[in-house]
Amino acid sequence: MFAKMELHTDLMNAMADKAGVDMCDSIVSGRLSASGLRGAVMLCTQCSHVGECQSHLRDGAQGDVPKFCLNKQMFETLKD
Repeated sequence: MFAKMELHTDLMNAMADKAGVDMCDSIVSGRLSASGLRGAVMLCTQCSHVGECQSHLRDGAQGDVPKFCLNKQMFETLKD
């Protein structure tokens, strides 16, 4: 279970970077709560597109969050 949490935490942080979202700044500024971050990681663990996500993180366009990402809306909101 911890390995899955670690994997998805890493994927989510990498997707935030790809999207141009500074997660630390989002928390410090109050736009994202600690419980919101925890919920986003938990939502990410439910994703069935891990391989596609890893490919996108490696090869996808900077600033783009793929449609299959369960946290797409959060990233889009935070990058505004």
